[in-house]
Amino acid sequence: MKWALAIAAVLAAPALGLRTSARVERSASELPADGSASMSFHVQPRSLLGLSAPLLPSTRASLSLSPSIARAACGAGAHGPVCTVVAGTTPGEVRGTLRVEDALGLVTQVPVELRLRADDSDTDQDGFPDAVELDSEDDRQAFRRWFVTLAAAQYPTPHPHWPEVHRDCAGLLRFAYKEALKAHGASWRKGRELNTASAPDVRKYQYPAVPVLGDKLFRVAAGAHDAQGPLESAFSTSASARWLLSANVVRVPSGSALPGDLLFFEDPEARGMSYHSMVYLGDLDGLGPEVVYHTGPDSRPGGSRGIVKRLRLEDLLSHPDEKWRPRDDNPHFVGFYRWKILD
Repeated sequence: MKWALAIAAVLAAPALGLRTSARVERSASELPADGSASMSFHVQPRSLLGLSAPLLPSTRASLSLSPSIARAACGAGAHGPVCTVVAGTTPGEVRGTLRVEDALGLVTQVPVELRLRADDSDTDQDGFPDAVELDSEDDRQAFRRWFVTLAAAQYPTPHPHWPEVHRDCAGLLRFAYKEALKAHGASWRKGRELNTASAPDVRKYQYPAVPVLGDKLFRVAAGAHDAQGPLESAFSTSASARWLLSANVVRVPSGSALPGDLLFFEDPEARGMSYHSMVYLGDLDGLGPEVVYHTGPDSRPGGSRGIVKRLRLEDLLSHPDEKWRPRDDNPHFVGFYRWKILD
């Protein structure tokens, strides 16, 4: 995302009794704190006395920023050095110094300022701020891989990081969702045996530094996002299967399901737990598409806390209880769904 606003500053350096100069053009003075918006500083030749000379390839630039709520990188451009700033997810004022060194070793430093503003817009009116949605295919694929891996890894024994109090069908979705959005460094990987050594993380943002939402990942209200209303009334750290279905996902055709999509069922006879959810894993082991889900606790006296099951989709389609068959002609099958941040 490039923001078109040209603001020029003058750099000057003495050379051979004269003053060579370059101008620094910036493409924006404000960015949304969405984790991906960017702007650039271009160092270009400036005309003096009607004459201008190109900047030599050895002209270099560096940019330091504080606080670290945005990141900067400098490199060579077509007409001189270019420094690009990418917004983080925390709103605030950023200050720094752009340092330019010319071919003679002469250094000029220019102070820079930039404001990162909270971006609460919801242009598609789906209830989630645009800043939360993963708008690059790389990020969507990274999320899917982590989400599927983490959900599948809870079978047969859930990881201790998944609290027992949250172990039900919706809890599996919430746990894998939150963990998939984290940074998966050495400290996170410690004690976890996962086949994701080369899997990239989501780059746009990482939990809990989620734009606008922070740690309140799940929508628990209908309608579009209201930037003026209290966040706590629309988003929460938790959500039931019913709210996940009604406010956090969008339906996809059964034949278009991708790994990381979800299946929902409705059983009106199950008091208090009428909605049930599963994770579609795709074909992980070359044995055909699979699903994984938590059975949920047995509400009867002395009932079990439930377990995690992993089945081939083919076996689920022939489940002895017809209401659990994911078929479009099954009135208990609500359908396949996709997280809104991926849509």
